[in-house]
Amino acid sequence: MQFLNSFMAIYKNKTFTEKEIRSMDFEGNTFRNCKFVDLDFHFVNFTKCIFKSCDFSGSTFDITSFMECSFPESKLSYIDFSGISIKNCDFTKAVIAGCVFHQLKSSKKNERRKFDLKGCTFSSANLSGTVFAFCDLEGASFAKSDLTGAIFEICNLEKADFSEANISGTGFDTSTIKNTILDVDGFLKYGNSKGFILKK
Repeated sequence: MQFLNSFMAIYKNKTFTEKEIRSMDFEGNTFRNCKFVDLDFHFVNFTKCIFKSCDFSGSTFDITSFMECSFPESKLSYIDFSGISIKNCDFTKAVIAGCVFHQLKSSKKNERRKFDLKGCTFSSANLSGTVFAFCDLEGASFAKSDLTGAIFEICNLEKADFSEANISGTGFDTSTIKNTILDVDGFLKYGNSKGFILKK
């Protein structure tokens, strides 16, 4: 691994090339309005980095990690997160539509393993159409997020917060619901989707 320039570097309005990121370690860097479009991220580590209004459209990821990073107003749509390690990341106000959050067993590419996303925040994010499969989301926040048509497949949603989230058409059927937080509107939408009606 190599470190790109100095610790705490700030990059503004930069379009990165694959050569500039491949096999690199970024720590404590800030990226503002930067483009990482149509890149192949391979063996790249980001630690405590901030991505403000950055664009990752069309990129693929293999052996890439984001540790304690934040992505305010960044575009991360239609990404397969199977090759990404995530720990304590903040996706508040990010656009993450049509993505798939899952991890595959290295020896069996068609079998999933638990994806630990505890400590992550997805508040006010656009997660419409996104799939979370076999994820541990205990305590994760989805407050005020757009989860229209999203699916939680065999996920742990214990103590996850969905207050003020749009859960129209959201699938929770196979997931663990325990002390999971919904506001009144969300509770009614979920009940209606299951065929319940509120007695007057």
